[in-house]
Amino acid sequence: MPADIRRETREADSPSAARFIARIEQVEYTAAAVEVARPDGTWDLVFRQTRHGLMVLQTGQTDRVVQLPGEAGDRYFNIAFRPEVYMPRRPGARMTNLGHVHELAGQRGCLIDGEKLELPRFDNAERFVMALASRGLIEVDRHVLRAGQSGWQGVDDRSLQRHSAHVTGLSPKKLQQIIRADAAAKLLQQGLRPADVAAELGYSDQAHLTNSLRRILDVTPGRLLPG
Repeated sequence: MPADIRRETREADSPSAARFIARIEQVEYTAAAVEVARPDGTWDLVFRQTRHGLMVLQTGQTDRVVQLPGEAGDRYFNIAFRPEVYMPRRPGARMTNLGHVHELAGQRGCLIDGEKLELPRFDNAERFVMALASRGLIEVDRHVLRAGQSGWQGVDDRSLQRHSAHVTGLSPKKLQQIIRADAAAKLLQQGLRPADVAAELGYSDQAHLTNSLRRILDVTPGRLLPG
């Protein structure tokens, strides 16, 4: 991450919210910079504040690297949702590699698919997520949840492929590859050797790991290692 970008990440503060939330992040640009967002198997609601005002942006699953330029003083926080979580009125199939701007409702509210909710903060995002769930705006899909818990066995099953494509916007095989590449990147950033990461995550060899990271995350293992 560029030195001109500050990031704080936390997990959900309750088991009920953790059913939906992968993580909650806040970012501040201390100078003009470009942040690189890589695929990780989640989709987001982003609350971005710039000199132009506040934007509430929903981003779908992505299978490509996205560059996010910002100016000094820009800041945002985002709620990253687990892959098995989806919006019935706006499923993943409609959002892959896309973004949707939700309307604001006064100074303290926003409209999510026609429902007015109070704008959240980084420290109380769980309340917003549980409001989404109580109004039926988000749900946990049990088929995608079970597929993930089983290590994505049966990724060639056509019914699972169709269902995953509707819920997440990605095939189960593609989603599995992205989640594994993201896990590999995190281990490499912790200092694990590429050969050990490849063995731990089931890559056939180090070259397979390198090719996967380059293709999905546009990065090599060497660039992820600390120091």
